[in-house]
Amino acid sequence: MRFSLPSLPTKLDDLVLLDLAYIVVLLPLILMLKVPMILFSIIVLSLLYFKRTPAGNGLILFVFILGVLSVYLSMYGAFSFRGLSRLKLFLELLVYVLLVVVAMQRLTRKINFYLLISPFLFLALSLFFYHSIVMLTYVIFEVFFLLWMILTHRMQSDLVESFRSAMVMFMYSLPWVVVLFIFFPRISFEHANYGFKGETVQRMGHDGTMYLDNKALLVPSNRIVMEVGFEKQVPPSHYLYFRGSILYIDKKDHWEPIPPFVKRKNHVSYKKDGIKIAYKVTLYPTQKRWIYLLDIPQSPVKESVLDRDLISTVKHFIKEPIHYTARSTLNSKFYDKVDRYTLKVSSRFDPKQNPKTYEEALKIKNLYVSKKERAKAIVTFFHTKSLTYTLKPEPLDINHTTDSFLFDKKRGYCVHFASSFTTMARMAGIPARIVTGYKGDSSNALNNYLAVKEKDAHAWVELYMNEHWVRYETTSTASHIEINTVGSENEQTNSPTQSPLAKKINLYLMYAKYQVETWILYYSNIRQKQLLQYAKNNPRFIFIFVISLIALLIITFLIITYLKRPRYSSEALSILQPLLRSLKKKGFVRKKDESLHQYFMRYIEDNQEKKDLRIHIKEIDKIYELIVYRNLYTKELVQRLKKLIKEFHKI
Repeated sequence: MRFSLPSLPTKLDDLVLLDLAYIVVLLPLILMLKVPMILFSIIVLSLLYFKRTPAGNGLILFVFILGVLSVYLSMYGAFSFRGLSRLKLFLELLVYVLLVVVAMQRLTRKINFYLLISPFLFLALSLFFYHSIVMLTYVIFEVFFLLWMILTHRMQSDLVESFRSAMVMFMYSLPWVVVLFIFFPRISFEHANYGFKGETVQRMGHDGTMYLDNKALLVPSNRIVMEVGFEKQVPPSHYLYFRGSILYIDKKDHWEPIPPFVKRKNHVSYKKDGIKIAYKVTLYPTQKRWIYLLDIPQSPVKESVLDRDLISTVKHFIKEPIHYTARSTLNSKFYDKVDRYTLKVSSRFDPKQNPKTYEEALKIKNLYVSKKERAKAIVTFFHTKSLTYTLKPEPLDINHTTDSFLFDKKRGYCVHFASSFTTMARMAGIPARIVTGYKGDSSNALNNYLAVKEKDAHAWVELYMNEHWVRYETTSTASHIEINTVGSENEQTNSPTQSPLAKKINLYLMYAKYQVETWILYYSNIRQKQLLQYAKNNPRFIFIFVISLIALLIITFLIITYLKRPRYSSEALSILQPLLRSLKKKGFVRKKDESLHQYFMRYIEDNQEKKDLRIHIKEIDKIYELIVYRNLYTKELVQRLKKLIKEFHKI
């Protein structure tokens, strides 16, 4: 006895098709529903499942009251003029109201205009809440699925046939969509705050301080803080210093910037000697106001403030991904005529706080006259102390942090090296300050793309010598690097949990994600103008684009040709098609509801004088019957059938 699973129905009721459309478009919105609305949805789904007849007025009224209550509880606390003026909150309310209305109408089990148009409204509303490549991909799927359901309804055909038709229409539209997307004029909405939204994960951001105790700068996480796209190749790692904040004041357990109320000379004309570079940054939410720029920015980023220390900030906390374009000059030193207060505060230290370090610094100060020689001597001194770079240091004596690090513990990471180096430099008569930010790693780069992670957070030192601030990478003075550590802000250690191949694959995925976000999700009028200008100046780009478009047309044509091929219930019937087309051309047309056997027998009766043709048709009919109706499918029979059809055409 043979058993088989029941086959799925190929034709579905119109209400079922509509329900499938709702399921697909509502899936993303479920993630933003509040608990009361989720409970309301579960109750409505239960009613639809258990009550198979149209709902009466009493049940509709109950669902309406329950829906209003769910909306109220979901929006409780947000009902204010200020709150409702926010676009996102208003759209959330709109989604809830639409859900209630659709639920009431669906319970009547009658299809009307509102039920038909609502899936498209839900699809449009979901774009306001999510901002990711996953959502972009899902939206494309949603559009195709809705087209599939519409064709299934209009064609009154099975799901497979309507799927093929939907794919054909999709392929026809693909080249036009690409061309229109690239060349259709973009409208600039500088302050628009909608689209594919939803990036709410907070990244670690600097807060203008650097702690030396258990709050010290240490986030061994692979989460992406920002993605940088360079105009050309990514520079080497020793150029990838993204400035975040400048710290001058030693508070024993932490360092702070100069207070904002202190009046300083704001406008400084920096000599911009070095490598000029252009780049674009996508900075993810940090809940801070700092944005990160390389070395010496050539000008402030739009809607940001660039202070005299080359630190850039925006007016409001960064709660959503921001995108900015910048130009910088890469140089480890730059000219700056500092004011008296800055010079004073960058030279301040307490000799009683770290007496051992002060004693060694005095030796260096008395031995060397030039500040450059003193700085070199301090680097040598750090090397002689046999310091260990580790992300698992022992706690320092917080009242004597530099002495504790250099003469006792001798273990730490960037904050400990930078703090101790700054203190000793000041004791030796060299003004010094600490810079916190991120140091990019070229191992996280691909072509012109660089991923900067939370664990790339870093601190380094700048010394003021001969009217120039000079950068010193203090972690390079470590004599030992502890390899069994959980990560590092500069990838100085290899992760034991991720293979090089996995890391490379992950980098390619991040690169692909960045390119999609840059050229699809954030393809603005500015990017469009840049692309068109680039094409105007580069004939080779135009040639590649035209060739790519032609290739796309060829691929879509081949796919359409394949999909438009008629389907056959068996391979044997497919093999017979050339014969059937040949007979039709000769005027011998198959009648409606006539079986193939009857069709062949009628042909034999009408062609009694053609003996060879009759013999071939009889043999073809016999083999076809053996294959299809007696399940005698063998390679020999299939080859014999093909041979007979070829011989028939030659007679």
